[in-house]
Amino acid sequence: MLLNAKIRLDSFTKLKEVVYLKILVQPIDLKHLYELDNKEIGGFIIGINNYSIFQNLKLSIDELKSINISKDIYVSLNKLIYNSELEDIKNILIELSKLNIKGIFFEDISIYKINKDLNLNLNLIWSSMHLPTNSHSCNYWKDKGCIGALLSTELMVSDFINIKKNTSMDIYVYLYGHIPMFESSRTLITNYLKHTGKSSNSKVFYMYEKERNKYYPVYEEYSNTFITEDVLNGINVVSNLLENDIDYIILNSLMHEKEVFNNVLDEYIEAINGKVFNKKDVFTGFLFKESIFKVK
Repeated sequence: MLLNAKIRLDSFTKLKEVVYLKILVQPIDLKHLYELDNKEIGGFIIGINNYSIFQNLKLSIDELKSINISKDIYVSLNKLIYNSELEDIKNILIELSKLNIKGIFFEDISIYKINKDLNLNLNLIWSSMHLPTNSHSCNYWKDKGCIGALLSTELMVSDFINIKKNTSMDIYVYLYGHIPMFESSRTLITNYLKHTGKSSNSKVFYMYEKERNKYYPVYEEYSNTFITEDVLNGINVVSNLLENDIDYIILNSLMHEKEVFNNVLDEYIEAINGKVFNKKDVFTGFLFKESIFKVK
């Protein structure tokens, strides 16, 4: 079966080409990336040291240049940029423009402006965490030259579909992995340990919420603190997204064991190829919860 298209009969029994939903993977490390290169996926999302959050694999530009794989490479530059970092990020974007990069996920508008001012012609994908919630905003960035948008994890499946119907840009949805809740520009864990006189070598901590009687994974990176939700698993809705022309789904390996993540990936590949799942024990986040946003 082709990776990017398949043929099916429509209601008028005429042959119709259907765009094939692609899987993008955020791998655990470089070895994991090479191990997955022969899988039936569309490509990989890789971070850049000091400028990417919420993922495992982050490389230097030189390390990125040395990668030799068959799948598409996307780069995530989804950290907010400080004034002191602008020159560095400009040089990074110039180097990325020389490589065969399929797309750049960006959070900070400075990345868009540098790309435009220097005529770098990088394919930008709007990825402002919880902000891409409607087609009007997507079309705004489409008019600015962006090729796609990574929709908010606070939307429903029906919202994904409605937005796709009202925009011509590529739509990316986060369908597996810990859900980002919020971040603080302070080292909350370090401050807590210092205040209580405790010490720990752990990289991930858990914050307990009494009202819901549950724990939330918490970790620090770049002097920031990130608090996440449970592991979202949208395996049951893959067929629905495929039928409604969603372009890409993203699977994130953050805080995962390799074997567990690989098994999940294999199931998503099965779903892409037509297997319908109806798992009862998966966390579906906001996929079926009515949104507070007015989505069109």
